[in-house]
Amino acid sequence: MGKEPKQFSLQLTEDEAQFILEPSGDGGQQLFHEALRGQLASGKRTMILDDANLGKLVRYMTQYGSGGFQGRLRKAFKRSLIEIISRE
Repeated sequence: MGKEPKQFSLQLTEDEAQFILEPSGDGGQQLFHEALRGQLASGKRTMILDDANLGKLVRYMTQYGSGGFQGRLRKAFKRSLIEIISRE
């Protein structure tokens, strides 16, 4: 039996959530962006990501240049990721 993926909870501020709620652009990140936006659709600002999606988030933030989506991810998640790292 495989190990259950760990769940990470990231609490965004209203301003941070707005960076994710902006419309999707063109490019390969659209499905991921839509999944993030879907979590915010209910008006809650808590994002729940499993290991795989947390890894995807960090990769988009750090390895895919400085495009609009990547910059918005950094603005939206930098603070909450630092909080997670400092707790571990």
